[in-house]
Amino acid sequence: MSKRMKKVFLGFAGVLTVIVMVFLALLIFLTVREYRPKQKESVKISGEASLKIQKNREISILTWNVGYGALSETEDFFMDGGKKVRPDSASLVKENIQEMQSVLKKSGSEVVFLQEVDRNSKRSYEYDEVKAFSDGWSGTSAYARNFYCDYIPYPFPAIGKVDGGLVMLNQFATEGDAQRLALPTPFAWPVRTCQLKRCLLMERASIEESDRQVVFVNLHLEAYDDGEGKAEQTKLLAQILEREYKAGNYVIAGGDFNQTFEGLDASKYPIWDDENFQAGKVDESVFDEGWKFAADDTFPTCRLLNRPYDRNDRKTQFYVIDGFVLSPNVELEEVKVLDEDFKNSDHNPVQIKVKLK
Repeated sequence: MSKRMKKVFLGFAGVLTVIVMVFLALLIFLTVREYRPKQKESVKISGEASLKIQKNREISILTWNVGYGALSETEDFFMDGGKKVRPDSASLVKENIQEMQSVLKKSGSEVVFLQEVDRNSKRSYEYDEVKAFSDGWSGTSAYARNFYCDYIPYPFPAIGKVDGGLVMLNQFATEGDAQRLALPTPFAWPVRTCQLKRCLLMERASIEESDRQVVFVNLHLEAYDDGEGKAEQTKLLAQILEREYKAGNYVIAGGDFNQTFEGLDASKYPIWDDENFQAGKVDESVFDEGWKFAADDTFPTCRLLNRPYDRNDRKTQFYVIDGFVLSPNVELEEVKVLDEDFKNSDHNPVQIKVKLK
């Protein structure tokens, strides 16, 4: 081997060694710093609420995946077949959050389940959305983290730091702290270090002249898995909710299931894109008899983020994956999708009105 070739080889070997060392250092760092929540954790409830629930009173609840204020009509996302990691400006994130706050206020909802709410994430320009939603709410608020990573090294430019989770806004007086209940993750190490740690956010509200409680549960189930994660999380969800119902409580759970529901017209929003996000279907058989799913397909609840929203493209990929599940002692009065036409998020809000039997 000539001296020149030897220098080239040594140079290449040196560069490769540095790359391997950097990769291993990053892997060790992410492993040591991996977010490892306990199976059950207490969550502080901030603010004050004095409203009491009455058995004959209608209750209005809304769920909305707000897409961390960054997935509005002009945006796409690399995990859905798009290109972008975050919007081009911080101002768009703030504007989206402010406009969604206006929608919540106008809806008249007394309890709100929010998913994908960031506190200090690069993808949403470090804007504290938890504080923004809480400060703009008349009642209590609680936050359960389900996504935390110091640095997500992909794609390019990298996602970077993420700190986000579930928020519950409540105008009813609650009992004790809220609870964060962990859901199983389908991802193994080392992929797991940069993945969401899915969970439920549960609150308990008292009922006038009753020792029973209304249990509110905010959820966001697995998205980019092979389907097994969604299924296992749905099974555990059913078990947790059933346990509360058997204790004599009224249970109202809702959020982003990342799955469609039985009983809806599957042909209404046909599958045009079978290469990116796959919704799956909720296995309602894991729930005992009498449990009811509240979903509405008048409008889609989610769009695929493979490109910016084009209202004139009939092949835009839509889904109905947001809704509620109610215990047998909760009577559904109304369920409807609020057609915000994906202006500020890749999801539309879903609102229900219920009464306690």
